[in-house]
Amino acid sequence: MSEPNAEPSLIQQRMALQRRRNFALYTIVFSAVMVAGWVVTIAIDSSAPYRWISLAVFGAGVGVGISQLRKARRAIGEFEGRHGRRAGLQD
Repeated sequence: MSEPNAEPSLIQQRMALQRRRNFALYTIVFSAVMVAGWVVTIAIDSSAPYRWISLAVFGAGVGVGISQLRKARRAIGEFEGRHGRRAGLQD
């Protein structure tokens, strides 16, 4: 049995960091697609204010995704600096 306060294995740490990166990428792509959709909708008819609000919300989603991606990349860089470039990777 492992210790209750033991640090996760390198594989588990790498997987957690990749999961953070992948979620940030998903957030960017999804929000960008939604922004494009709302831009088209606003181009067709810009009279409804909820369309502009939706555009702003998904635009902020792109910004949050970019911020999270930068943090995830920085964390991966720190992890690789401590443990080596291929630490936690499975072949």
